[in-house]
Amino acid sequence: MSLITIAIPFYNSEQFLSEAINSVLNQTFQDWQLLLVNDGSTDNSLAIALKYSQNDSRINVISDGMNKNLGFRLNQISSLVNTKFLARMDADDIMHPKRLEKQLKVLEDNPEIDVLGTNAFSINENSKPIGIRFNPENQPELVQVNNFIHPTIIARTDWFKNNPYDIKALRIEDAELWLRVKKYN
Repeated sequence: MSLITIAIPFYNSEQFLSEAINSVLNQTFQDWQLLLVNDGSTDNSLAIALKYSQNDSRINVISDGMNKNLGFRLNQISSLVNTKFLARMDADDIMHPKRLEKQLKVLEDNPEIDVLGTNAFSINENSKPIGIRFNPENQPELVQVNNFIHPTIIARTDWFKNNPYDIKALRIEDAELWLRVKKYN
């Protein structure tokens, strides 16, 4: 069994979904599962996801044809995953090729860490870097933070199962989760 599942929920994401999936395929760490969860897309997103799943047995697509919202899908994902770790990303994000390799090493070397995120480059619609979220100068390699850049998150799957998203927190699912669990730091 793989060590990690990468989960990408998507809704009408045909413009970026292939690039997001390709960024998973191009990881230096290759022992993963990819779970693509359709939230009732009406464009070609589902066809794109299915095409990738037909060519790679590590890729699975979940689609019930309904639009239930991101929070619902994120909770659904954690209930379906049976790997030790679960990585998040959105359909309009791309991973650095060494993301999984580096994050898994940190988590394996630091069993007290449940959730790990990274810095991120902001990119334009052509996937060209236009900035970096936080200036990393003079920062130690590991820093405790108050919130995360959601698509950079990797966590122990049990942590996600024990800390579900609030499905009523529309468009702020991640921020609500980080604020709610902050009290456990």
